[in-house]
Amino acid sequence: MSAGPPPAGAAAPLEWTFNPWRQDHRIAVVAAIVAVAVAILIAGFELPPLAVFGLTLVFLASIHPALLPTRCRVDEAGVARRMAFVWERRPWSAIRRACLGRNGLYVSTLAHPSALAPFRSMWLPVPRTDPPTLLEELRRRLADHGLPS
Repeated sequence: MSAGPPPAGAAAPLEWTFNPWRQDHRIAVVAAIVAVAVAILIAGFELPPLAVFGLTLVFLASIHPALLPTRCRVDEAGVARRMAFVWERRPWSAIRRACLGRNGLYVSTLAHPSALAPFRSMWLPVPRTDPPTLLEELRRRLADHGLPS
């Protein structure tokens, strides 16, 4: 099923990919070392194998942005990112706060920081190879939706 072309006057979707192994390999290497160390630590608890597997999987899920490539998209519907096989989306109508820096775009459905922020926010990393053009376009799109960057 195809969504078809964007409506007249709508900006084309802005898409990019961030691969930590190519664009920030130091963080990816550290994350891989930490992942192995934590997996060994969890295995040392002498829990049943299924529990060890589950705990290790939960930990890996929390650090997977530092290990896996991220595909990012900003379009008329909102912002989205895909890591592994899962797309995560935030519609423009739900975004209350946005912060754009040279390393990426942070959006949140909360107007102010809180304990729920990690669960209600999204980080879209920006490659450092060509950030000025991408950052300018992201800044323009945030302004189009009334979000100061």
